[in-house]
Amino acid sequence: MKGANYIPQDMFLPRVTEDRYFNLIDQVKNANMNMLRVWGGGIYEADTFYNLCDKNGILVWQDFMFAGSLYPSDSAFKENIKQEVIQNIKSLRFHPCIALWCGNNEIEVAWNNWGWQKQFGYSLQDSTEIWDNYTSIFEEMIPNLVQEYTSTNYTPTSPLSNWGTEENFNHSSMHYWGVWHGKEPFTNFTSNVGRFMVEYGFQSFPELSSLKKVISDSNLSLTSTIMQNRQKSYIGNGLILEHIKRNFKEPDSFEEFILLSQKTQAKAMQIAIQAHIKKQPHCMGSLFWQLNDCWPGPSWSVVDYYGKEKQAYDVVKIEYSLHP
Repeated sequence: MKGANYIPQDMFLPRVTEDRYFNLIDQVKNANMNMLRVWGGGIYEADTFYNLCDKNGILVWQDFMFAGSLYPSDSAFKENIKQEVIQNIKSLRFHPCIALWCGNNEIEVAWNNWGWQKQFGYSLQDSTEIWDNYTSIFEEMIPNLVQEYTSTNYTPTSPLSNWGTEENFNHSSMHYWGVWHGKEPFTNFTSNVGRFMVEYGFQSFPELSSLKKVISDSNLSLTSTIMQNRQKSYIGNGLILEHIKRNFKEPDSFEEFILLSQKTQAKAMQIAIQAHIKKQPHCMGSLFWQLNDCWPGPSWSVVDYYGKEKQAYDVVKIEYSLHP
């Protein structure tokens, strides 16, 4: 599988026109992708999205909309979950693009590795109750409903493996964030390849013309409050700059920083995708984070909010085309 993670195309959903769906799926097809993951922190998409994926041969890894959080255990809320799941399975089950249902994004890996129990002062009894509720939703209720209403495969969560240990690269789905959150060099993409790489990536800035649509010239700098507000990663701008200097040169201006950020992202993507494809059949899936954007600003996307392709898009297109 060659593709990317898809997020909502706008912070305000009614602004997403039919043309934006058509244009984005054209870009997916032109980049030689054959799968998109509809991420569990977003939305169940409009019919147009799935119809276009059907038409263009794009498979869909469909998360249910649960992500990075724990959920209530009361009967009313769980009945709400049940009806949500049934409704969306019935809505999507006849689309040939639906390849996989996934229960949630990163809840299990968070529970096992992010220290929530200590952070929130959970007792052993608290932890037991929380985990039992998690399994009742994602390992019992939802898979039973999937089995009842469709024949499509189901996995309870993504990832099933955590990138911190060597053994975990030998089984299951992987969100590899050693390069970014772990601040590792790009070369670590080559030595950290899981069986199915569901998330990985590196940030860049959209081109200057995209930023100018929403930011005044006086605020077009890394240090402006407005620009810093656009950066939603706690290590974003500093890490981008560090890798720019490591791989290219110290930028002389903000405009050059933007160009070099895209060049740096492109290099990261090229190293990662080449490593994943080279590792076949150990690795049989590469879905980078992320395809698109919901607003104009720095992010991991290869297509910005206005549909403009970054340099990494061209790299993805080439690398995916070399291995049909």
